[in-house]
Amino acid sequence: MGCCCSSSSRVGSVKQNARSFPDSSDGFEGPVRNRECTDSFFLFIFAVYIIFLLVGVGLAFVNGDPRRLLFGYDDYGNMCGFKNKPINGANRSGVDYKKERYLVINEKCVKEDCRMEKICQDKCPDGYENTTFHRCLPTKVKQTTSKLLQSTLPFLEEMGSDISLCWKEIILLCLISIGLSVLLLIVLRFCASIIIWAVLIIVTIGSLAITVYIWYMWHEKKKRLEEYDGPNKDLKERRVMYWLIAAVLSTIFTVIYILVIIFMRNKIKLVAALFEEAGKAVAAMPLILLQPVETFISLVAASCFLLFGFVCLQTSGKPLVDREGRVTFPIESFFQVMRWLSLFGFVWVTQFILACQNLVVAGAVSTWYFTRDKDRLGSPIWRSFSNLICYHLGSAAFGSLIIATMKLIRALFRLLQKYLDQGNQNQRCEMCWKIFHCCLACFENYLKFLSKNAYIMIVIYGQSFCASARRSFGSLTSNIGKVMVVDCIGDFVFFVGKMGVTIAVVFIALEVLKDMEGLHYIWGPVAITGVFAFLSCHCFLSVYEMTIDTLLLCFCEDCNMNDGVTRPYFMSRSLMALIEGSRKSARLRPVSKRKVVD
Repeated sequence: MGCCCSSSSRVGSVKQNARSFPDSSDGFEGPVRNRECTDSFFLFIFAVYIIFLLVGVGLAFVNGDPRRLLFGYDDYGNMCGFKNKPINGANRSGVDYKKERYLVINEKCVKEDCRMEKICQDKCPDGYENTTFHRCLPTKVKQTTSKLLQSTLPFLEEMGSDISLCWKEIILLCLISIGLSVLLLIVLRFCASIIIWAVLIIVTIGSLAITVYIWYMWHEKKKRLEEYDGPNKDLKERRVMYWLIAAVLSTIFTVIYILVIIFMRNKIKLVAALFEEAGKAVAAMPLILLQPVETFISLVAASCFLLFGFVCLQTSGKPLVDREGRVTFPIESFFQVMRWLSLFGFVWVTQFILACQNLVVAGAVSTWYFTRDKDRLGSPIWRSFSNLICYHLGSAAFGSLIIATMKLIRALFRLLQKYLDQGNQNQRCEMCWKIFHCCLACFENYLKFLSKNAYIMIVIYGQSFCASARRSFGSLTSNIGKVMVVDCIGDFVFFVGKMGVTIAVVFIALEVLKDMEGLHYIWGPVAITGVFAFLSCHCFLSVYEMTIDTLLLCFCEDCNMNDGVTRPYFMSRSLMALIEGSRKSARLRPVSKRKVVD
């Protein structure tokens, strides 16, 4: 979620912010038109990195052969199932193995020296069994090492049979899940306030019920303990004490939760109003819901290319012939480094694609918010996409690089933990590592949160990533209470919506598939449709969530720049009513002829 309106303590800094961001002062009429390229240096680094990956993958594809990984090769570098070219120094290379498609792997021992021997044959010999990708392993080895695989293959075959049997029903259920996701957006558009208060009331009732139940159980346990005079009385006393501790903690949580709801009721009204405004924005720009589809296609394309590149890098070794004429394919140092760079590139590219989606959605929504005549909106999505391509790809590269670097740091610390914990089972060290990883995860989530708000400032004012992040950071820190309310309530409502759609689709799937003949496992297709329902709802709500974040920051900037009299607000009447209500309840006077929002 984003930040909230500026409080009275920030009113005096409005002029200073206006000097730092001249477009936010008088005469502001929405996202700036005259823009400059932002963070071009990081776009250059990103382009160089991608070119370097392309060159590395190209060299790996030329020097290596991914078919070696799929079909296997014998001890002399000959691939099974192909006519091979001779290798210099390997006298037994260059064999035509078109008919010999099976790679036989056996352990050959000469005195005390044992090694794995690989031979290509036309079929698996006696005592061997065929496994995945035409590999032949000894039956004893397979029985001892692949019991899990043997039990899994029939299960996979039955699952495949179930999917092929009810694929029409699965497609229908997936379409139903998309329809329910759209219906959820419509419900949030018109009934956001009712849903939010209903969720909060249900949680309150649930907390009270759980607290009463725990106190009741403690009272019953204590009463039985007073009447008990048998063995293990100390153990029962400890259990009663645990119930008492749980009852006290539950009571504290319930009291704090109810007090927060009471004192934050005005801010909860802001959450409901923002949900309704987000529904209006999505209804005015329905094509914005296609952004997750475009993002998904881009992620799949990038993932396929990087996976193919990793396979090429894994098989990029040049043939190395030993004294006995056997051939190995060791990976050179350059390609070993490229493997790690490709893994980092996967994280960076995926984060870059997600950042582009956030910039497009934020740009379109901010244009909608700052357009007074909504009937002359034009093409805000196309305008936002054009601004991204022409000016802000560098900012997307910079923001995604920060997140990717943080993920790399977390991965390196996990590797360091495994290296230091070898043979050492110290529980205190294990606890310290868990706390440290938890802190890193929280910091990464904060960076994502700050980057998302920086993207919103970028599309409004056209500033660089650091300048926009600094401005959003000031808003976040000065409105931390409001941010927490909007963020927590919004995320909880979205989670309830996702689970509601998923559970509904699961029950529909159970009803549709319960009488289907020939179905081995009904929960297989049900699980597939449930996962698809959750992901589809998450995609739609991710756009809705970014819309709310953008509207919240636009609302804050609107309050800072305008007073509603000499400079009219851009906001709708429902948001204006919140401002007037807040002023009346707090009995605040205007400062420097500006509206002040609690």
